[in-house]
Amino acid sequence: MKRYKERRCKRKKLVNLLFKNYIVAFFIAFSLLIVAGFTVFTVAVIYYDILTGDEVTASVFFRDNYKEIKSNAVTSKNGFIYVFDKFGNLLHTKYNKTNFNYKAYNPDTLLTLAYKNNFELETAKNNFSLNYNDYIVKVGYNKKSNYILMVGFPQKTADFFTTKDRKITGVEFAIISISICSLLFFILFVIYSKITSRFFIKPLNILIDGAETFAAGDYSARIVLKTTNEFQDLGDTLNLMASRISEEQYLKEKSELSRKKLILDVSHDLKNPLSNIMGYADYLVNTPEISQDEMNKYLDIIQRNSVRANNLIQNLFEFSKFDSVDFHLDLQPGDICEFTRELIASYIPLFEEKNFDYDFEIPEEKILILMDSKHLDRALSNLILNSLKYNPASTKFSIDIETDDNNLYLLISDNGIGIPKEKIDTIFDPFVRVDESRNSESGGTGLGLSITQSIISKHNGTIELISGSDEGCLFKITIPLYMSNVECKE
Repeated sequence: MKRYKERRCKRKKLVNLLFKNYIVAFFIAFSLLIVAGFTVFTVAVIYYDILTGDEVTASVFFRDNYKEIKSNAVTSKNGFIYVFDKFGNLLHTKYNKTNFNYKAYNPDTLLTLAYKNNFELETAKNNFSLNYNDYIVKVGYNKKSNYILMVGFPQKTADFFTTKDRKITGVEFAIISISICSLLFFILFVIYSKITSRFFIKPLNILIDGAETFAAGDYSARIVLKTTNEFQDLGDTLNLMASRISEEQYLKEKSELSRKKLILDVSHDLKNPLSNIMGYADYLVNTPEISQDEMNKYLDIIQRNSVRANNLIQNLFEFSKFDSVDFHLDLQPGDICEFTRELIASYIPLFEEKNFDYDFEIPEEKILILMDSKHLDRALSNLILNSLKYNPASTKFSIDIETDDNNLYLLISDNGIGIPKEKIDTIFDPFVRVDESRNSESGGTGLGLSITQSIISKHNGTIELISGSDEGCLFKITIPLYMSNVECKE
């Protein structure tokens, strides 16, 4: 959980992604506005001849064939166009209506004015302008086609004068420009939205699919995202939820199987002694003539089966009590070394009786742990009695105590018949016996090691079995040291 929180702290925030998108969208819009404005202005300059100079010259109207000169832009504003040869002969004219007297400017006069204004027929470098009444007149010489062009238009229409024949008006051009720019904005933002939406839609679809899979009951599936933001946090949370639900389901199923197995095992183990008790009791009740020896024999059988049934019930009661989360031991600081020596001393006669070769490595100094002496005695006694009960004579038995900075290690071992490796993982489960053929009469109730494990667990410790066939048994018990051990050793 700590690593999960650390990963969350290192991830990018979704708000940063949104902010980044807003910034990018702003710069795209701003750039598009500049490009569109520049494009519209350039097109307007090219299409409408919006020139930066003070005047429009006659040469912009030049054509190789003077009859192809565009005159609509001029005549529509009540202007005129006259074409002369260099000798003053009128070659071509276009006008709508005008009271301009071009004859006042005969070719001699035109040439005089042209040379006066540095208009050279040989080089044709310059045009010149004339002002006549309310008209502005532009004069130029086309050297290639060898003609003189005179273009005139009223001064009141000069602001609207263009040198090209426009097919659309300025208002129409503005509307078209705005429409095209708006369409470009729309297309661009649709494309940008499609691209950026992948950062949101794709992980959302993955999360939805994963949630639907979990809702369908498949908690083994996992949500895999390649993002580093809150979507990943949500995916991890859903995966953690699914993992815990799956684990709880497994534990629930395992608990249910254990409950059913426990009921079957209890029923099976109680069946034989109770059947014997009921059978022999019924025989004694229904047999009027029976000898005293035979009666004593049957009563002895009834007594032994009653003891076995009672032991099973007592063990089952203790197992249920120790395994309950509501049951708590009375844990007090105690010297585990002294406790172990006293426990071993009570079993020395049994070791001697079975001719066991025993060895104990118990430190002389005090080693404190929090323990409940009564119940810890029960847990360790189960291990010792199992070794005495199931191993042959001359078995080597040992108890060692070791410590490190944090824990006590209590090692109980023998070199007896051992426990098969396939039983190691289940040996602490209730009603598990090494030899399945042994019943409660010949092999115990099968609850001793389960009770031992529950008691050790209540001491905040663990117990594990290290064993192999023909290698004996080694039980390793780990219990946390009491924190004042340092003071005790000093």
